[in-house]
Amino acid sequence: MSLGHFVIRSLRFEAAATVNLDPDRLSFTGCFQILKCRMPECDGTTPATFEAWYQALLWEMQGERTDPRRNRINPRVIKRKMSKWKKKRPEHRRLPPLKKTFPGTVVMTR
Repeated sequence: MSLGHFVIRSLRFEAAATVNLDPDRLSFTGCFQILKCRMPECDGTTPATFEAWYQALLWEMQGERTDPRRNRINPRVIKRKMSKWKKKRPEHRRLPPLKKTFPGTVVMTR
């Protein structure tokens, strides 16, 4: 999954660089759909046919632009009255500092 994510992000970066555009302005899901549709057409028998397919892929990805994001007025928060978690009380504040470091507390087993 992470390798596929990296490939799409790299292609998005290259497609944006050909038109001097910020890569974040290209849609990730749009580029993913284009790659998914164009993969069966990939002909890697000769370097020239692969290069032609690759350039056509980048050209098509350039068109998957997103609108600039608007500024949010309200932060993203959970608006629930009831919660299954207990409320934070005064006794939960100012706990004593931990005696061990995080790597010292983690135990690795086989």
